[in-house]
Amino acid sequence: MKKIMIIGLIILSVFLIYLCNLDHKVYYLSLNGFYKSNNVDDYSLYIKNYLKEKDVLEIYIPEYSKENMKTIDLINNINNNKKITKDGKEITFKNALIKADLVTLSFSPKDIINRLGSNNIYDYIDDLNNDLNKLLKLMREYCKEDIILVGYYNPYPSDEESTKVFKYLNKRYQQTSLEYKVTYINLEQVFEDHSDFLDENKLPTQTGQNMIASQIINQIDKNMLKS
Repeated sequence: MKKIMIIGLIILSVFLIYLCNLDHKVYYLSLNGFYKSNNVDDYSLYIKNYLKEKDVLEIYIPEYSKENMKTIDLINNINNNKKITKDGKEITFKNALIKADLVTLSFSPKDIINRLGSNNIYDYIDDLNNDLNKLLKLMREYCKEDIILVGYYNPYPSDEESTKVFKYLNKRYQQTSLEYKVTYINLEQVFEDHSDFLDENKLPTQTGQNMIASQIINQIDKNMLKS
């Protein structure tokens, strides 16, 4: 009887070790809609390298990203189950979402900048937020793991109207993110305090991209790599 118990404990121990190591790698899907200056690496590359250095990166998929990507673009790509080819293998969008342990999501502020001063800008933001709600609801049908939404930075922090607009936008997006258990990173204050984070075209500099990456990595360490 004692021998049987010892064998049983050994089998249980081996099984528990197996479970602990079964899925320790991170499947990273980057959905980045930021415009990027030439010779500047986007934040997702730093996250990829960080996960690689930690020896926890399974795969990095940035191929669904594009500059000025909008929520409706992603909704269409999911509904159409857009396909990409990576390392000779075909990957569908839905399958990538299902497998993803980490999804980072960001959108360009260009459309907001172009509408600053218009009478209907807050209605436009409400429409954007409705689209975000549809997108996150759809994403959550497939991705049950960590989604991190990078908020908007204010390119004109000294302008009162711009500050009001981006505060309203980030507040709406943050509320919607909370509803779907999506981590929201608000960049307003950080960018406001550092003029070197944006170039003359109001695009994130390399320092700005690094800062965005560090904000996301803090959340990764807190939520995914805490053990």
